[in-house]
Amino acid sequence: MKFALLGYGFMGGAHLAAIQRIPDAEVKAVSTRTRPTADAPARGNLDLASGPLPDTVQWNPDWRAVIADPEIDAIDVCLPTDMHREVVLAAFAAGKHVLSEKPMALTVAECDELLAAAAKSGRTFMIGQVLRFMYPYRYAAQFLDRVGRENVTHCILRRSAGYPQWGGWLTEESRSGGAILDMLCHDLDMALDLFGQPKSVRAVSIGPVDTMRGTLHYASGLDVIVEGGWLNPEAAFSASFEIQAPDARLVHHDNQLIQTLHGVEAPVEIPAHDPYFDEIAYFVECCRNNQPPNVCPPSESALAVKLALQLKASREAGGQELVWQQ
Repeated sequence: MKFALLGYGFMGGAHLAAIQRIPDAEVKAVSTRTRPTADAPARGNLDLASGPLPDTVQWNPDWRAVIADPEIDAIDVCLPTDMHREVVLAAFAAGKHVLSEKPMALTVAECDELLAAAAKSGRTFMIGQVLRFMYPYRYAAQFLDRVGRENVTHCILRRSAGYPQWGGWLTEESRSGGAILDMLCHDLDMALDLFGQPKSVRAVSIGPVDTMRGTLHYASGLDVIVEGGWLNPEAAFSASFEIQAPDARLVHHDNQLIQTLHGVEAPVEIPAHDPYFDEIAYFVECCRNNQPPNVCPPSESALAVKLALQLKASREAGGQELVWQQ
């Protein structure tokens, strides 16, 4: 299976490294504005594995020409969010499978357009909601199955990092959507995956620079909190979650997973794995078997965009509670 990788920055390097390890998969071409160096994709706020760009990989600054190549089976989109709509539509028109980094697009209308184009094309479409492939979050789903979602009394998901000093487009809200859409969409997607759609939402800022404490209120009375965003530039990246139920608790923090059942606390081993490899290998499997990506369906990625935008609107309205529209 031959890929074209559009964009070779922070995330593109991680995707290349993953594809290089998938049997019978290869990156045939890379499209960026300037020719990438062999060993140094742009770095971001995570220490991700990055594959060197082999000499055999073709480089072309014209992404349209790359998409038109009949030998390319799938397009891997690691471009700024404001380019997603145009590029993904072109890929479907050319008959390609599409894996795109999150978020799907900048607006609900754009997401709807991409979902319709994917359905019409008959090709596989998946958004890189990588938390769905990270062991602690997968274990959280098992934990909820064990204790019962209806018994959860408290859940908070946190994610924060310093104001991005790489990839200048991220700081342009018209291009990235800001921290709620670009960064916290990970945790909003997990909240939807673990608990479903809320009854109402509200959000407030929790300080500099682009932050949110979002509350997802459910008909059961449960409030799921999603908190974090872009902090001062020197702040380190951090991600964690806590889930509480009677006689049960699961905490993920500092790369540790701790479970408490009936008063007995014990660590849960996190096996070594590369979630980007797991994510892209799963996408490849779906393409080869002509199966929808049920682990990470694009319809749910679109809901994460909708939820992010509604929380952003609530924050900008000073924390107004907004009814969730199904």
